[in-house]
Amino acid sequence: MRTTAPALATAGAVTATLLTVPAAQAATNPAWRASVQHESLRNGSRLLTVGKTTWAFGGRSYRDGRATAFRCDGSAWRQVALPSQARGEIVAADASSPDDVWAATLGVKNGPPVAMRFDGRQWKAVQALGNTVVTAVTVVGPRDVWVFGTDGPTDRRPVAWHGTRRGWKKTTTPFVVWSADLRSPKDLWAVGWRSGGGQVAGRFDGTRWRSAPDPRGSLPAVLRDPAKTQLAYGRLFAAKGALWLAVNASIWSEMRTDAYLLRFDGKRWRSERLPKRVAWPENGSFVPDGKGGLWMFAYTGDQRSLLFRRTASGSWSSSLVKAPGLQYVELGDLAPAPDGGLLGSAGWDDRTAATGGVLAYR
Repeated sequence: MRTTAPALATAGAVTATLLTVPAAQAATNPAWRASVQHESLRNGSRLLTVGKTTWAFGGRSYRDGRATAFRCDGSAWRQVALPSQARGEIVAADASSPDDVWAATLGVKNGPPVAMRFDGRQWKAVQALGNTVVTAVTVVGPRDVWVFGTDGPTDRRPVAWHGTRRGWKKTTTPFVVWSADLRSPKDLWAVGWRSGGGQVAGRFDGTRWRSAPDPRGSLPAVLRDPAKTQLAYGRLFAAKGALWLAVNASIWSEMRTDAYLLRFDGKRWRSERLPKRVAWPENGSFVPDGKGGLWMFAYTGDQRSLLFRRTASGSWSSSLVKAPGLQYVELGDLAPAPDGGLLGSAGWDDRTAATGGVLAYR
């Protein structure tokens, strides 16, 4: 079912301090402009576009510790009520359709993490996640969702919660899954780290976990030596049969971090270093440009972000993320805008205070 504007009232729409900029103000040349502003979206907010709807999730350090959710079906954003159990912040979200949206919270001392579902009308808390520290959420199909994480903040054992129409089951995984995506309904790929250290990749075929080609093999030899370099895998993204992986390589002797983009074509991984000295964010999304290329972003190290585009032929371009009246704009996530262009969650400083929200690039 496609959720329409009248349904927002039954979805628990609530009043929020929002700044909405009409689409008519967009410039002829692509530019960033504030689309919605709210203090709970400043730090680490997540974006999710499904169909003609975009969600923005936040909540870190927000007032009474509650998570927040904002929904846009067109030009207007509305804050949507979440269950009382949604405390801390929403750290991961995914969907199979506009009426099968899943999200999981980090949790706080007086509110454990919880998995929630939006059914097209309202959010409901579905499963308490105990002591799990959530790292990723992946929706395989309708009412079929994985929530990955660790078994507590100090016990780094990998854990996964699998929810289906038959109920929920808590299982273990061979490694801590940091990011996961589907190449097909029976081919779930994931990256993360082993409890003893070291980055790893694996795949789940619907029945069991299997080993996967090691992404590190595509990197320069010096980066594969743990005595010289620390690797950190970021977002894994599947698009048109290919897998893309963000990798940060911190070189001890040179006190610097280089960002690499890796691509798996079904047989082997290939790598390329980003053309500027930047670092990938922890969990920023890739967005297809509709022409076989990708949009992505990285940090400059001075509270700013660069927007990158890699074309299908492998050429790169970049631009500083900035918007009228805003300073120190730092993106937290990226998503496609339903009507074209991009949306980016961000924190920024304006003339009065530090805040954040969602920026539109069109």
